[in-house]
Amino acid sequence: MRDFLAEMDALINNEKKAIEVSQSEFLDFQKVWVNYEHRKEIVGEAQRNGAVIYRKSESGTV
Repeated sequence: MRDFLAEMDALINNEKKAIEVSQSEFLDFQKVWVNYEHRKEIVGEAQRNGAVIYRKSESGTV
């Protein structure tokens, strides 16, 4: 299982530009994201294949 907490930390710290979460991983990601302190700074963009690409918000908050 992926370490979504570490991936989100890397995203917030500008060590990573995006996180791609497949449809099959979404529920696991959601469980971590819902309790993440900086979740309002991360925005998701749905893709046609059911995946979601998460990026740090340009404005810092959504």
